[in-house]
Amino acid sequence: MLLALVGSCNSFISSTTFVASQSRRNASTSYLSMSAKDFPDLRVMVNGMPGPMATAAAEACLRRGIKLAPVAMTGPDVSPQTITVVDEDTGNSASVKLIPASREEELDWAVAGLKAGVGAFNLVAIDYTHPSAVNSNGEWYVSNAVPFVMGTTGGDREKLIDHCNDAGHFCVIAPNMGKQIVAMQKALEDLATQYPDSFGGYQLSVVESHQKTKADTSGTAKAVVQSLITLSGDDTFDVESDIEMIRNDEESIKFGVAEEHLKGHAFHTYTLRSPDKSVEFVLKHNVSGRRIYAEGTVDGVLYLAKKMKTEKVGKVYNMINVLEEGAM
Repeated sequence: MLLALVGSCNSFISSTTFVASQSRRNASTSYLSMSAKDFPDLRVMVNGMPGPMATAAAEACLRRGIKLAPVAMTGPDVSPQTITVVDEDTGNSASVKLIPASREEELDWAVAGLKAGVGAFNLVAIDYTHPSAVNSNGEWYVSNAVPFVMGTTGGDREKLIDHCNDAGHFCVIAPNMGKQIVAMQKALEDLATQYPDSFGGYQLSVVESHQKTKADTSGTAKAVVQSLITLSGDDTFDVESDIEMIRNDEESIKFGVAEEHLKGHAFHTYTLRSPDKSVEFVLKHNVSGRRIYAEGTVDGVLYLAKKMKTEKVGKVYNMINVLEEGAM
């Protein structure tokens, strides 16, 4: 991953320093030491396989010593099948039966059987499916009392969050699971809160490149842009239409993506330019591969498993909550 903040004014480079609040420095060590050993009965239902992001998350679970549920949801048009997931680093493997989302009754029965076997509070789902399925999947998790970590972007996020909060449902919902990017995002939110309009009059432009199979605009880009809009006061920038999306291999290569990472990358460049064009600030984060997101997703799973043991009523958490409690 490349993370850089470049300010162009007689050519200088400025690095940012992130200062943790006292409460964050005093985060409970019980979170810092969390591992699969703390949850020996935990099973993770990784939905969205054999898609690459879901598979990467499943491999990360195995790498961290977390057991996979023997069944998982796949796309409605995917044929029922049993796959073997293997983590090459450890050699850990698991067989998982994939059930299409269109076979909802079969999925309901499978989940009921899982919970009867391991206990209702020992099953957590990971969702890396498709933006069009975000809300329907969220409703399914709530109706079947399955806590989940939603890594899929898109959908009606406000509706999803409200539905889960109203139901008192345990879940982690975030536009990005990479902890370094989450930390950067939080720093920008704090900066925008403390110094709104400090870049007043500056014009914002954003370009993001992802693999061509990614259907929607990056949720991370949207979240970062909200902070940059507050900093610049540029309320003419439309989050839905003004973020330039690259979903073409040739254009991605021109943008700096190595050919071997065309099928899995996230290259973002955010630029703020002064009205007279004499000053330019560039914020860039380039991620090759999916491992950073997969590892963060597992952090979210362990955090949620802890909350399920310590909190009486569920609610929606995000990766900033995970970061603030030192659970990464």
